[in-house]
Amino acid sequence: GLASCFAAARAAELRLEVSGLSSTEGEVLVAVYAGAEQWLKAPAVLAKVKADTARDGRLQLRIDGLPDDVPLAVSLFHDRNGNGRMDRNPMGMPLEPFAFSNQAQGAFGPPPFSQAQLPAGTTQHAIQLP
Repeated sequence: GLASCFAAARAAELRLEVSGLSSTEGEVLVAVYAGAEQWLKAPAVLAKVKADTARDGRLQLRIDGLPDDVPLAVSLFHDRNGNGRMDRNPMGMPLEPFAFSNQAQGAFGPPPFSQAQLPAGTTQHAIQLP
């Protein structure tokens, strides 16, 4: 019945819309962090989507199995050459487009978790690449 349908929806799932893809080369790599302690430390990439599936520079992703009782934050980047990592220049500056949830931006380096965090139980979010 309807009640069991609602219970199933509590296993957290996040639907992400990524926009601003400037090319269809490579892949978009997405990491989701549960809580500030994990922020940008866990190397686990939860989703990898081929960029050539984008429509008008937009991708729709669904990430399952997330905890629904803690704030989450998302980091993603467009791995244009498909080597599985963020390419950087000799100064350590990222060479590939990247973004965080809430469009959070750090002054020098990545933003703090508090700027990127989504409320516990968030099921939909849109992120735009620069």
